[in-house]
Order: sequence, then C-alpha cells, then structure tokens
Amino acid sequence: MPSLLGNFFIKTLINSPFHPLLGKSFAVITVTGCKTGKPISTPINTVYIDGILTVISMRNRTWWRNLRKGRPAQLSRAGKRYKVRGEIVETLDQVTSGLEKYFAQYPGYAKYFKIRPGPDGKPDPRELMLHASERVLIRIFPV
Repeated sequence: MPSLLGNFFIKTLINSPFHPLLGKSFAVITVTGCKTGKPISTPINTVYIDGILTVISMRNRTWWRNLRKGRPAQLSRAGKRYKVRGEIVETLDQVTSGLEKYFAQYPGYAKYFKIRPGPDGKPDPRELMLHASERVLIRIFPV
C-alpha cells in the first residue's frame, strides 16, 4: 500500500509544471466520498486498453467505489484537468480478460505484478486469475 508521504509527493508532482518527469501514464483522480461528501484525491497509473483509459486497482482500496453508478470525478493528467466518470469492472472473467490484454500490450509491466511469462511469453492463466481476484479495472470516460 502506498504511503501517505509518497502519495502526497506524487500528487504534488503530477499537479505541478514538472509532471512530465513522471510520464503521461501517471494521473490524480479526485472523487467525492459517498459517505463523507469530501473530495478524495488519489494518484493512479493509467493505460489505454482497447482505446479506453483504464486503471487497475486493488479490490481492498476504497477510492474507486466512489465512482459507482456513474458518479463524476476529476482527472489531472499530463498537465490538464478533465471531468470524467468511471465504469467499474469487477467480475473475475472481465478482470482476467482485461489483465490479459494489459499484459499483451504492456508485457514489461508483468514484473510489477510478480507475474512470470510462460513458454509462449504470455502470463500463466492461473496466475492471471489469481491476480484478477484481487483487483478491479476502472475505465475512465470523459464527461
């Protein structure tokens, strides 16, 4: 789990003129807490899967739950701010499929998930399902 200090540093950098140092994939999403009504800003790593801006998050994190039912959010990415909404993908089959596409498109990222490629160069399907059971995909759409 990221530290509060690490998150603060990343959020500050993303929202500063120095954001290019992190690359285009890093962003900050700001959601409104369903229970508190307060803004919650979280640094995220974004990728395009099937042409849709996508975030992979651990299921046990809570920020993404505030995007259910098409609730609006704000995304700061590459020095720009956008009004967005999220679509949560939670079913095991859909998350597994999304991870499969993710690793096919970004094979070097498998090491961050501690997934080793099989003889065919693709992640082992059992490992993918295990990781999918611990994660959700969040598709981000402009409003």
